[in-house]
Amino acid sequence: MSISHSPYVRCFWTGTLFLTNGKTMPIHCTHISTQMIEVEAPEGLQGSKMVKLELKAIHEGKTATIKILCDPQLDVFNEHNKHYIKLSYHTISSKDVAFIKEFADAHS
Repeated sequence: MSISHSPYVRCFWTGTLFLTNGKTMPIHCTHISTQMIEVEAPEGLQGSKMVKLELKAIHEGKTATIKILCDPQLDVFNEHNKHYIKLSYHTISSKDVAFIKEFADAHS
């Protein structure tokens, strides 16, 4: 399945990050595209090689719960005393990709 590219845009959606050790934490998205997402979290990945992300997405009055399995690319402790985490998508539904693409195209 080929995923069409979309711009990498600012995003303020909130959600939950699920680590492989069973820990969950609240996150908020800072940037998103149809292939990658950047989030801020109160704690780091704690060795998770794959994580599940659930986002509460909203665009032009439409809402969606986007569920993504992600491969971590970067986990950096930032100046806001939060973890800046960059993730690439491992598994995402075509419906969720379409929602993200519509959002990203509108905000580019």
